[in-house]
Amino acid sequence: MVFFRIKKIKGKEYAYLVENDWHRKGSRQTVKDYLGRVYRFELKNNVDFLEYLKIGSVKSYIDNNALKKIIDDLIKLELFKFGVDNEEFRVDLDYHTIQKNGKNVTLMINDGFMCGLTLKNLLNFELENDEEQDGHRLARAFVESGIKVPQEVFIELFGKLYKDTQLKD
Repeated sequence: MVFFRIKKIKGKEYAYLVENDWHRKGSRQTVKDYLGRVYRFELKNNVDFLEYLKIGSVKSYIDNNALKKIIDDLIKLELFKFGVDNEEFRVDLDYHTIQKNGKNVTLMINDGFMCGLTLKNLLNFELENDEEQDGHRLARAFVESGIKVPQEVFIELFGKLYKDTQLKD
């Protein structure tokens, strides 16, 4: 089982992706990936999805935008809500990185870990043609990355994802 772990070193927190391995002497954790220094944020701007994007309808917004743009807007909304400074933290969705001073970092938002790994998992999400499992996996990808998606937005986004996949087949 793979999970996130925070380790405190000299008063600073660092995030790792670890896996439990079972041996005769019990469980041992193996570090699979270093995710960077952890920065924590408190809610600063309590604004909802429609208000932030200055739109009237979730359905028309989802219908008229690509999945990457929608996810990009959801990420930007969370960064805005938590007052993450765009000058201090560089978020690059094309390369799946969040950096500060040229080093990869992890942003703790909504009890999630917004970092290169979670952004990659979210932006490269692929359906496995089991609607219930795919819904759980997509929801988990959002939660792990610290993005709170309004229910109506999630339902429309998931519907669009299935519709777009069926059109490719």
